[in-house]
Amino acid sequence: MELIRVQDSDYKKTYELFMSFDEDENGFVNSVYGYDYEKFLEWIEMKRNWSLGKGLPEGFVPDTTFVLSDEGAYVGIFNLRHHLNDFLREGPGHIGYGISREYRGKGYATAGLKLVLGKAREIGIHEAYLSVNKDNPASLKVQLNNGAYIHHEDDEKYYTRIDAVNDSDSREKIVKDYYEQTDEDGRLDRSRHGQLEYATTMHYIHKFADSKSKVLEVGAATGRYSIALAKEGMDVTAVELVEKNLEILKENSKGIANIHPMQGDATKLSSLDDNSFDVTLVLGPMYHLYDRDDVDKAIDEAIRVTKPGGTIMFAFISVFSIMYINYFNGNWRKGEKENFTEDYRVKHFKGQLFTGYDVTEFEDLFTKKSVEHITTTGTDGDITSVELRSDFEISDEDFEAFFKWYLAFSEKRELLGTSTHLLYICKKV
Repeated sequence: MELIRVQDSDYKKTYELFMSFDEDENGFVNSVYGYDYEKFLEWIEMKRNWSLGKGLPEGFVPDTTFVLSDEGAYVGIFNLRHHLNDFLREGPGHIGYGISREYRGKGYATAGLKLVLGKAREIGIHEAYLSVNKDNPASLKVQLNNGAYIHHEDDEKYYTRIDAVNDSDSREKIVKDYYEQTDEDGRLDRSRHGQLEYATTMHYIHKFADSKSKVLEVGAATGRYSIALAKEGMDVTAVELVEKNLEILKENSKGIANIHPMQGDATKLSSLDDNSFDVTLVLGPMYHLYDRDDVDKAIDEAIRVTKPGGTIMFAFISVFSIMYINYFNGNWRKGEKENFTEDYRVKHFKGQLFTGYDVTEFEDLFTKKSVEHITTTGTDGDITSVELRSDFEISDEDFEAFFKWYLAFSEKRELLGTSTHLLYICKKV
């Protein structure tokens, strides 16, 4: 049994599946009801763009629609909204689903919802919001079977919540599952906050590296930084944990002789020699390391492979930015419980998917390490939360001016906690 995105499905089979539903079947709204096949194909292309956040109608959010396939039979439809707006938060929530009549009562809804919750976890949804008509007890049971509880109700519906996190998964599996379902290759290009993060990070890399530098990037993803630096003439070793990202990196770097992609984990770089690199970049792994022993291993390994006097950059995430971006959606107490103890100390555990730090807390990780702190800087400021506004707009010319302005203030201590992504920059002594 598997979920297939509609844009990757057998279109004729998917069309037949959708046409087996009425316009509204007890809470499942068939948005293509009455479409002919040609109009349905146009809708498929719209869904392809909507899943990337492109061309969204006013009031819509990015979403992905899946068909549930069992040995080639298309049995149900599941829709996953990537985040919520006010309407969705008080109404349909993150997930909607329907099972074709001939397949009902066979456990497909329960199994399909479990798979969709996995997809939700992979895109950073910690708690899934759903709703169900009160006259549909079978669907309520499906949700309860997947760990839901009734959060509140009105005359017509129950509004449920499901914890999307599976604490039994290993760190490696959580990370791999997330990035297997994420378009990491375009992350730094398709949004203004991604563009700012990339431009700011490259600005700081160029402060310490030139065309003769030997560079290591740990957590290289699909190679956005590594490939750019290799094209500048640097000798780059790019280490990536996730197979999907590594394959894209290798494909994107074909024909570049001075880049060396390899699979590896930040906590064990045993295949790399001591004192080998002028600049070491750890631009992603610290987001997903929760156990203090693993955190220390990643720091120690980066220091070990860097030449004395070399520069090391560690990217990390502000816990305060995590709170402001993710938990002003009617779930603030949930965010507090996930990220802070009762006395407001920051918590780190693998179920967070992304773990955040207080800036001073992160800097203190290096107190007894053989490094000298150079600076701590934000790389994208508060633009991530601002960009979520429906009226956000900035021209290329204004963005260029904003970038120059941001660089002038990116290291100011009073602004660091508002930045989603930050860099701790140090020198090996």
